[in-house]
Amino acid sequence: METRHSQIRLYVDAPLSQGRDVALSRDQAHYLGTVMRKPVGTKIAVFNGRDGCYLAELTEINRKTAIITCLSLQETQWSSPDLWLLFAPVKKARLDFMAQKATELGCSVIWPVQTDYCQVKAIKEDKLEANAIEAAEQTERLDIPDIKPFTKLDALLSDWPEDRILIFCDERLAGDHNHNPARILSEIGHQKAAVLVGPEGGFSMTEKQKIDALSQSPGLSLGPRILRADTAALSVLTLYQALCGDWIDNAQS
Repeated sequence: METRHSQIRLYVDAPLSQGRDVALSRDQAHYLGTVMRKPVGTKIAVFNGRDGCYLAELTEINRKTAIITCLSLQETQWSSPDLWLLFAPVKKARLDFMAQKATELGCSVIWPVQTDYCQVKAIKEDKLEANAIEAAEQTERLDIPDIKPFTKLDALLSDWPEDRILIFCDERLAGDHNHNPARILSEIGHQKAAVLVGPEGGFSMTEKQKIDALSQSPGLSLGPRILRADTAALSVLTLYQALCGDWIDNAQS
């Protein structure tokens, strides 16, 4: 007998309610029927980021189409923390990795930014979204992060919301023992926050000056070593969730 945690989970872009039939995509039909070899009657979990997670039954399946029927609500809808990840895109494989891990770590917004030293000139937002959806399906997350379009950092900084702190991973602070990341993040608490991770070459002096000029843009040291962009993103998101995000909320509940 399948338990809730062993069930296949799929994201569907359709309304969900008890008794509702939902047509799955062709790729999902192929996955269920050909890859997983699931027959009619199989129970799966489905979510859409709005209506919670439903137990559903596979009622029709072939190579191209699949129909499920929602049976009962398994979990009411909840949202991930209001945490944004802003990052300069890196190589393709690492870009996919960052989208997956940012989703697993609960980011509500994933926002690729073009910086002065960024080597990537264009990205495929639909690929980022596909990676985010796959990560949400695997980690029992009930919402999907909002994938923002590739935007110039200068444009973002010029219109930065005053009520959101920008946590700036500053390579200038590497090895500076006067900058304790745990203390800085603990002081942020539950305020709206975004994390900014730069490209392999770091930020230009002009970009650093514009970041420093914001009213709330604490620089953050990530230890004595200069980290790769994807490692830095994973590290700071982990620190944030442990010190002022939903990890501590769950521990206290």
